[in-house]
Amino acid sequence: MKQISKLASFFVFPLTVLFAHLIGSKVLNLYMLFPNLDILSHFAGGFSIAYTSTQILTYLEKEKIMAPPHPVLLLVLIFSLTATATVFWEFAEFIGDQLLKTNIQISLANTMQDQFMGILGGTVWITIYNNTFENISEKRIPG
Repeated sequence: MKQISKLASFFVFPLTVLFAHLIGSKVLNLYMLFPNLDILSHFAGGFSIAYTSTQILTYLEKEKIMAPPHPVLLLVLIFSLTATATVFWEFAEFIGDQLLKTNIQISLANTMQDQFMGILGGTVWITIYNNTFENISEKRIPG
C-alpha cells in the first residue's frame, strides 16, 4: 500500500498541469484571449510527463523492483514514455471530438503541433536531467 501511495504522489505535477489547463480553458476562457496558450500547455504537459516518468523509474530502481538501466536506455525510455503519452492524449481528444461533437482538435496541423510541443517539453526535461545528473548517470553504468 505504501508503494502505491508513493507512486500516486508522482502524478501531482502532471495533474497540476492538467487542472491549470482545464481552469484556463474552460473556466477563465484564457484560450480565447491567448490562443497560443495551448502551445505552452502541451509543452508543460510533455515536460511534466517526462519528469514523472523519471521519478517513477528512479523509484522502481531504488526499491529494487527494476534493475538500473544503462543511462542512454533510461533517456530513450523517458523519451518513449513521453511521446507515447502525447500520442494517446491526442487520441483522447480525437475520441472526445467524435463522441461529443466538439472541436478540440481544430485541424491536423494543430494536432501535429500539440504532439510536437509535448515531445519537445519532454526533450527539454531529458536535456536538463541529463546535464544536471550527468555525473550520477556515469556512476550508474555497471562494471
